[in-house]
Amino acid sequence: MNYRSLISGLRYCGMVRSAKRNYHVAESSEHYVLFSPGKGTNGNFTVVARKGVDYMARRLRGKRAVTTAEAFAACKRSRFLTERFAVLNALYVLVGTERARISKMAGQTLYFDVRKHAG
Repeated sequence: MNYRSLISGLRYCGMVRSAKRNYHVAESSEHYVLFSPGKGTNGNFTVVARKGVDYMARRLRGKRAVTTAEAFAACKRSRFLTERFAVLNALYVLVGTERARISKMAGQTLYFDVRKHAG
């Protein structure tokens, strides 16, 4: 992955309020970048492949109250979404790009509603 081209072409998409922290979503031509600010000037970023997010949007189109485990089971065939954390990041990207929303939080479990026209 060429980080120089990834970072130079970023466009801000939106913010996601999660159970423990807020995430900011930016997009480039082939990837999304998920930023999670830390304390002070620290923070983390995760690169999520656009193809994986689009695949998830197609597989979960119109579904309500989807958990990460259910999304992981539905996206088993994707080579971009190989672990639950990658699936959670892709769900955050869908929320940040307004193709899904967090419908409720029960303890540590998040439930996502994916829009019908999400892909």
